[in-house]
Amino acid sequence: MKILLVEDSRTAVRLVEGLLHEESETRVFHFTLKVAGSLKSAKDCIAKTDFDLILLDLTLPDSEGLNTVDAIVKASPDVAIVVLTSLQEENIGLRALEMGAQDFLVKDETYRKIFIRAVRYAHLRKKSEVEVRDAKDIAEFATRSKSDFIANLSHEFRTPLNAIMGFSDMMIANIFGELNEKYTEYADDINASGKYLNGLMGTVLDMSKIESRKIEFSDEEINFEKIIAASIAKTRFMADEKDIKITLSSSAQQPKIHGDEIKLKQVIINLLSNAIKFSPQGGEILTSVYKESCGSIVLSVKDHGIGIPLDEVDEVLVPFHRSRLSKDLHIEGTGLGLPLSKSLVEAHQGVLWLESIEGQGTEAFVKLPPGRVVN
Repeated sequence: MKILLVEDSRTAVRLVEGLLHEESETRVFHFTLKVAGSLKSAKDCIAKTDFDLILLDLTLPDSEGLNTVDAIVKASPDVAIVVLTSLQEENIGLRALEMGAQDFLVKDETYRKIFIRAVRYAHLRKKSEVEVRDAKDIAEFATRSKSDFIANLSHEFRTPLNAIMGFSDMMIANIFGELNEKYTEYADDINASGKYLNGLMGTVLDMSKIESRKIEFSDEEINFEKIIAASIAKTRFMADEKDIKITLSSSAQQPKIHGDEIKLKQVIINLLSNAIKFSPQGGEILTSVYKESCGSIVLSVKDHGIGIPLDEVDEVLVPFHRSRLSKDLHIEGTGLGLPLSKSLVEAHQGVLWLESIEGQGTEAFVKLPPGRVVN
């Protein structure tokens, strides 16, 4: 371990040298000690050598107190610093921790006992702190890079997709002449596949934006019950195809909430679409919204479909994970709808969770906190 001792008192220097030598003789503890008697000398040493630890006295010929701490922290932000104080300077030692030091030692009768422990722990704490920060920087860079890649990929995909959907629309409408039955069937499949891919790219892009914190949210006053009703109307055609009845129940008075109407509607439509997809022909979906005694607003979407195995209830909220029942029954899906909905709800400081019994159905809950409710 390379240690820099910033101290102008020869007596204090000899004491530190003695404690370090004493430790190295009794245990496997290798170190090199460099001594600087002033702030200027310390900065020169830091510029030339990568130290693992700095022992810093607060009273130097050319600097004292917190000014010394500030200068050393700025000169070596990634190095562990242990401040050496007198009894009268103990409160300054505490403030030094707020400025970036890892520990402080008061030069009193306990100094000899805790010196080595403080040196070791300060070095380990700073090393861990630097490693965590570096890992965080790498993760954030990877997330930004992934987000940029997906955004560019989405743009490149959507140009040909728009052409595919546009031309297939024209073919289905017989704009330039009538198609035979087989070609009309092919055109329908091409159009449906194009719309599916377009929607998938949009969902992946939204997930990426949320991860990289680039997605924009508005904070407007909205009527939650009205957007639930609008979402039900939006998915009505899907329900009608399976002869599914959707009911909405709510308390007499529904307060308004603060939130992003488009994003919340996207969540509700995702939950309703899932409920319809996994419900049997002629089934029923129960939707309710109510206010809890604590002030939270809760939305529930309950179906009586195939349900989710107990061990997969949490896993289906992870991107690209689909339950084995949906795979066995060949029910289409990407495994992104629920994770995206969960992220959008959490962006509103809310929570989304599922309760399900295999073979009996699933109930999805969205809870928005009292802080989102308009008083």
